[in-house]
Amino acid sequence: MNFVALDFETANSARSSVCSIGLVEYENGALKREYYRLVKPHNNYFAPMNVLVHGITKVDVSDAEEFDVLWNQEIKQLVEGKLVVAHNAQFDMGVLRAVLDQYNLSYPMLAYNCTVNISKKTWSLPKYNLNIVSKHLGFIFDHHHALEDAKAAAHILLSAKEELAATDIKDLVKKTGTTNGMMYEGGYEPARLNKRKKPKIDTSKSFVAATTEFDLSHPYYAASIVFAGQLSQLKREEAIQEIVNVGAVWHPTVEHNTNFIVVSESTYENYKQGKKTSELERAEILLSQGYPIEIIMEDVFLEQLKSSSM
Repeated sequence: MNFVALDFETANSARSSVCSIGLVEYENGALKREYYRLVKPHNNYFAPMNVLVHGITKVDVSDAEEFDVLWNQEIKQLVEGKLVVAHNAQFDMGVLRAVLDQYNLSYPMLAYNCTVNISKKTWSLPKYNLNIVSKHLGFIFDHHHALEDAKAAAHILLSAKEELAATDIKDLVKKTGTTNGMMYEGGYEPARLNKRKKPKIDTSKSFVAATTEFDLSHPYYAASIVFAGQLSQLKREEAIQEIVNVGAVWHPTVEHNTNFIVVSESTYENYKQGKKTSELERAEILLSQGYPIEIIMEDVFLEQLKSSSM
């Protein structure tokens, strides 16, 4: 088993805003190398929510190199020509492409796979987040630290090999029904899980807008909105109807395309004290992966709801 497990943390919603990188390399199934670096993002802006997730601040990276320097001096040789794995590889490889594009650096030639996809074909679990799969395997790690997350992804890959009695990476890919992605100079191909996805049910169909003439400049027009926890000034059904009336879409759970999460003051205070709703836990994960989700207070939400140029 020869592979490199990789993980990035980002400073803000831009996928190119790498602030740390961790990787572990295995050769013939044995640990060969661990690598961890803090990285100074090009614009050096740290969004508060990202800092809450990984704890890295602008001060922490004040003496760090930018990615292009580390890439040319250290990182490129560690990944080029190798099989790279990551938990949710779509994000990490997207980060790699974005930061390479930012510095006009050529893509390396490498193959990659996703331990989320491999986990789904190996174990039956309620969810396949990195911490959930790792807990199932009894692997303890410091979540949202790039090196620790890379170690966890490597452990998942090795555990899947043992679980499925695979002889090597090629056999594991075959037994899990996954397909390696590729990165090469000038392009890439995504890693895939070879199965048909069930269509999602549109849970907002029962809420019909009171008008068909929407204010296209409204801050919530065409936005995807989730309510986290109990609101203090509106019932959930009333809030949903209000956003539908301005042309927004309500979703019961946080997804990668969520634009806003509305929280009451009490829910946000509980969040800061570590008492997180499932929606905010999911938001943490997606924010750490670079998705531009905005969390807004209920008072601000209600004020903006009244905004209209019509």
